[in-house]
Amino acid sequence: MSKKQIEERIALLYLALQYCSERTKTFTAGERICINQERFQWMHILDDETASPRPVPQNIENKLKEVSRLAVQHNFTPYYDDPFKNETEILLQN
Repeated sequence: MSKKQIEERIALLYLALQYCSERTKTFTAGERICINQERFQWMHILDDETASPRPVPQNIENKLKEVSRLAVQHNFTPYYDDPFKNETEILLQN
């Protein structure tokens, strides 16, 4: 994956977790752990390209797709910004 694709995946995973927290409880505690593990592994890969991804199981991936669809449908914006976004990226967006 390219750096941009990895960053988009990290953003999607964060959005899904926030949607679950703020709107509809979609994921179990164990599923949230798996999502966070994938998310942090992608962050690690951004620093070390030799690291291997840790994708979530297909059943969680299916839920991620549904939550992503719902977030777009309801124009959902998380209450909190992604705390792992680079500060310069945040400045450039404003």
